Amino acid sequence: MDSKKMFVSLIPWVLFSVLINRRGADAAAVAALLAAAVSLVLLIKSMQETGVKVLDVTGVATFGAFAVVGFSGGSPATNWIADYGRGSATLVLAAIMLGSVFTVPFTEQYARESVPREYWTSPVFRSVNRKISAMWAGVVAVMGVGHLLAGLLDPATQPVPGFRPVDLILNWVLPIGLILFAVRQTRELSTHAGGRTAPVTPERR
Repeated sequence: MDSKKMFVSLIPWVLFSVLINRRGADAAAVAALLAAAVSLVLLIKSMQETGVKVLDVTGVATFGAFAVVGFSGGSPATNWIADYGRGSATLVLAAIMLGSVFTVPFTEQYARESVPREYWTSPVFRSVNRKISAMWAGVVAVMGVGHLLAGLLDPATQPVPGFRPVDLILNWVLPIGLILFAVRQTRELSTHAGGRTAPVTPERR
């Protein structure tokens, strides 16, 4: 599966993380609102072009809820969002990804954009997307745990002065490494599946 289009749906999570990292609790509610707005734009665009994507719906619901809590809950709410919002949002995303494995794998929604319709019901097509979706769910879950640990050990509301290795490793280095691993695994699973049957993934075009 080509991961590029899926990454577009993950932009709200990246935007939220960057804003929280730079501005902390002061920007928590606004960061959530902006992330929800971007998710909504992506959702509307996908509805017009190829259909609803579960990741976009998750972004609208998750960050929309954070925005409501942030604007109405005062300092305790914005502090919690700043410290644990990234981890919580990422774990919600992981749960949705895992849940899709038992219904329609979320990666299948992206793979269908470049795979002929006649292959959508192929057992191999569905099987490989279940594996890829489950793998991404695991990777994102580990990322979420890392974010939560960072919020506990080096909270954005009370950041460690000077160089912040915990924040750097758990909020940035670990996620980037996991994403690179997931992209490589996605390609390997797609290539293996493509060798067993007609085009079941975007690479086999």
